[in-house]
Amino acid sequence: MEKSIKRINTIGNHIVGSLSSTTNSMTYSKAQQDKSKDSFKPTNTDLKKLFEYQAQQEELNKKEPFHLTSIENETITLTLNRPKSLNVLNTNLFVNLNKVFQSYRNNPKLSLMIIKGNGRAYCAGGDIKELSQQTRAIGLLFPRYFFSKEYNLDYTAATVNKPRIAIWDGISMGGGLGISIHSPFRIVTEKTTWAMPEVSIGLFPDVGASYFLSRLQKDAIANYIAITGKSLTGADCIEFGIATHYVHSSKLNELESKLKSLVHQQDVNLIESIINEYASVPPPPAPLLKDWDLIAKCFSNRYNSIDEIMNELSRTNTQWSNDIISLIRKKSPTSVKIAFRQIKDGALKSLEECFFMEFRLAIRSLSNNEFIEGVRSVIIDKDQNPKWDPQTLEDVSDEYIDHYFSNLPSDQEFPIGNDQIYMPPQ
Repeated sequence: MEKSIKRINTIGNHIVGSLSSTTNSMTYSKAQQDKSKDSFKPTNTDLKKLFEYQAQQEELNKKEPFHLTSIENETITLTLNRPKSLNVLNTNLFVNLNKVFQSYRNNPKLSLMIIKGNGRAYCAGGDIKELSQQTRAIGLLFPRYFFSKEYNLDYTAATVNKPRIAIWDGISMGGGLGISIHSPFRIVTEKTTWAMPEVSIGLFPDVGASYFLSRLQKDAIANYIAITGKSLTGADCIEFGIATHYVHSSKLNELESKLKSLVHQQDVNLIESIINEYASVPPPPAPLLKDWDLIAKCFSNRYNSIDEIMNELSRTNTQWSNDIISLIRKKSPTSVKIAFRQIKDGALKSLEECFFMEFRLAIRSLSNNEFIEGVRSVIIDKDQNPKWDPQTLEDVSDEYIDHYFSNLPSDQEFPIGNDQIYMPPQ
């Protein structure tokens, strides 16, 4: 089979600057948002609970490490090591992986980082069970701790100006993409299942997705991924410029060994030539191409609202479009509207600005019951019957969504680059 020599567009070429109850059907207005939760000052009791939880997690990490690192010649390999949980990223990992990326960035003796997962998943995303349970146990301090640590990790990973290879073998979703999507080399396999499914649980595609999804080259693909939450195959990821190389999973160990033995001095041309020895064209066609004409028609960036997309889907009136309408109607209406707008806004923002925007969205999303209800329905009770509030897209006004995107008080904004915030005194 012909080798895949052509380099797919990279997402990460950016310049780094300085540092549950239901209601009657109704249209929600900004006045009904609980703005008091925008300003939050943790009590000593809140901090004590958080520090105790951090200590408990670190003890678990010592017994069975959440991640593994190994160095061979000039290559560091970072392996996510929670296979029973599909390698989801918890807050302990956010803190410690940030240190790993910073160490790699600052160590002149290291020339390559390989990022991968242990088991059948690369990473199934952030640990939403932890986020839900500890928000209940600790209170509103926990989401601030969770997202400040996660997004600072993502920002560090995105701005490391050294070669990285992400191996998306198996389930590759959400938070795991945040630490790897900006890698110059992004490998998929025949086992890859790639998705940003957050709208199903009352969240939105975060970890910098406002930035990286909005910069995919083909019109409509970002809206489709963000709004539907549907998964892509490895072949889809190659077709739409999300991944750079397709390598059969049976060849990964040999590829890693050769990279570790030969790579020196951050030689990206050598890295690429080695990957190309093992890369191939994925078996055609990419599954998403079967519906691409309809996706391009119904999810185009020319639409100015989710209502316009839903109207186009209705006018199309095919089995595919009707199924998509039904799928979107099952998602959190608030999350769907946020997802649409964040892609629009993210296309015009820097990476840093996207993280500030997403932090505001995350804090507001955890200040109501939407996420807690989504996790209950999908992860805990698994009844797949969330009671969203507001209930429908028509109930969610633009004014209601505007509040999610508005600035937080200046002392509550994303603490970019602050590794010490919400950590116990040294």
